[in-house]
Amino acid sequence: MRGSFTPLTSGVHRSACFALYRALLRRSQQVLPPASTKLFAQRTKGVFRTNAKARSHAAIRAALDTGYSTLRDLTSRQSLVLSQLLASSHPPDTPTQAAPKQQRSPATAGTQPKTLKHPSFDTGRRWPHPAAKPVLDGLLPPPPAKLRRVPNLVNANHIPFLRFKKPQSPFLSYIIRKKTVEREKRVDRMQALEKQLEKAEDEDEWDKILRDHHQISTDDNGTRWATATREALNDVKQVHQNNTVKRMEVAQRMFDIYQEESKLADKERLERRDRRHQAYKARRKERKEREASGAAGQIHTGEEDMPAASAGTV
Repeated sequence: MRGSFTPLTSGVHRSACFALYRALLRRSQQVLPPASTKLFAQRTKGVFRTNAKARSHAAIRAALDTGYSTLRDLTSRQSLVLSQLLASSHPPDTPTQAAPKQQRSPATAGTQPKTLKHPSFDTGRRWPHPAAKPVLDGLLPPPPAKLRRVPNLVNANHIPFLRFKKPQSPFLSYIIRKKTVEREKRVDRMQALEKQLEKAEDEDEWDKILRDHHQISTDDNGTRWATATREALNDVKQVHQNNTVKRMEVAQRMFDIYQEESKLADKERLERRDRRHQAYKARRKERKEREASGAAGQIHTGEEDMPAASAGTV
């Protein structure tokens, strides 16, 4: 999909991040005292490591703006901003300098700001492209100057989708991960309910023993443990079955679209071949007519010169 951006595969983006990292460390060595330089380097390294796997455009933009703003502060030697930046980050505790954690006072607890943590695999853009059209609504014919791109029907962990090119859209990856996680949760829920069903039957048997031998009733509303567990299990199975049927219908519709697109691509390929052949025949015919007209002109010129030569000889 157009408009997608994967930072981890962009060499320009990686070069810019490394250049910013080196510039921050070099400038800090020129501006800050030696004691603060080591602390600044540790803080900078931690921030870059935290944002290394970010794929969201907003998170990348915010991280780069912070880095360039810090570099400008270092360059202009704004001591106030630098002191606030260093005060917001505390060095790791050492056995000789730091006090034990159980002896810290409540006033100093919780003063270290929390760093924004990014997930190990960022979801990226979670909205479709504004100009994108749903695939199941049918595909539009390509412009005359472009070739039709036939999609490939791909099965991603039992989730069908049509792939047009690589790398795929972050929004498509997000949808695939979301559906996969939902299916795994349903399967885990069914397995947990199946295990609980055995325990529920034991609970019903125990309630029966208490009711028959000790006249103790534990049924508040007349619902048995096994009945409630079995109803919940049937509900989850029904949802799982409905999603499976829907997924099969979507896969069949996508397969039909793939066949239609393949037929149109073959038809357009034959039409382009016929147009090239017709253009070649037209050029060949024009060349032959041009050669024939040139030969006729030469013959006509030779016939006009022959009577003049005969008269001169007599």
